[in-house]
Amino acid sequence: MYRIGIDIGATNMRVALFNDAYQLMERAEQKTEAHLGVAQALEKLFDMIQQVDPNQFASGIGIGAPGPLDAAQGIILDAPNLPGWHGFRLKEAIFKRFGKPVFLTNDAKVAALAEAKLGAGKGCHTVQFITVSTGVGGGFVHCGELFSGFHGHASEVGNMIVDVSGGNTLEEVCSGTALLYESKRLFGNEKTAKDLFIAAKNHHSEAEGIVERWITHFSAGLTSMIQVLDPEIFVLGGAVMLRNPWLIKHLTDRVETLVYESMRSNVKLKLASLGEDAGLYGAAMLVKRRD
Repeated sequence: MYRIGIDIGATNMRVALFNDAYQLMERAEQKTEAHLGVAQALEKLFDMIQQVDPNQFASGIGIGAPGPLDAAQGIILDAPNLPGWHGFRLKEAIFKRFGKPVFLTNDAKVAALAEAKLGAGKGCHTVQFITVSTGVGGGFVHCGELFSGFHGHASEVGNMIVDVSGGNTLEEVCSGTALLYESKRLFGNEKTAKDLFIAAKNHHSEAEGIVERWITHFSAGLTSMIQVLDPEIFVLGGAVMLRNPWLIKHLTDRVETLVYESMRSNVKLKLASLGEDAGLYGAAMLVKRRD
């Protein structure tokens, strides 16, 4: 059985064809250019689906998209990073074009599913996945199944308030967007988050302070999740983590100082192993087998 996985991000969209063993057979990628509207993005998706599966082998299509969304109805609700997509019936649009079953879930949740079953969390009973990229998202997997909560919004970790003094969420202070803003503020509009981390490693005092605050806020979020969910392992992915794997050690050390002494040996943080394709694998896993 072949499946198609689609990963829709604020920056890029990826489409891939997988076989029954979840081996990636074909892959395509294009810029989302969300600011240009949903119509152009939809045509790109159609083209990429046709490109990876020209013979229509796939039995279904799974999609990971930014939330909030109505997964059951296949509707993008009010994803902040996809302007103009609000209320768009994505599942219906793709079904009308290809006539295959379509499944939709939050992008971070499908990446969590992939990392729990195939990636860094494989073999663990409970996996809390967090992605740090343009935004911050997450997914909680228990015994191989996603826990989505009563309304489908569980594990929206980016919305956790970690800076009470300013009422700031984890996404507002720890996302790649937040780091990019700080880098531009310090070093100029042409600079990136990478330049901020380089400056911090070179002992630029303000850059060091920003990275230290990032570690403080992110550690607070992780510690809170430990107290509420007690996951066996945290798997951390997204561009910020994948490009700065050294952050794992700093976060582990900090979290161990924040939990009870008896819990310190249980703090386990690991870098995601499926890279930026985790969402593709997880989206393909949404496609149900029809025997």
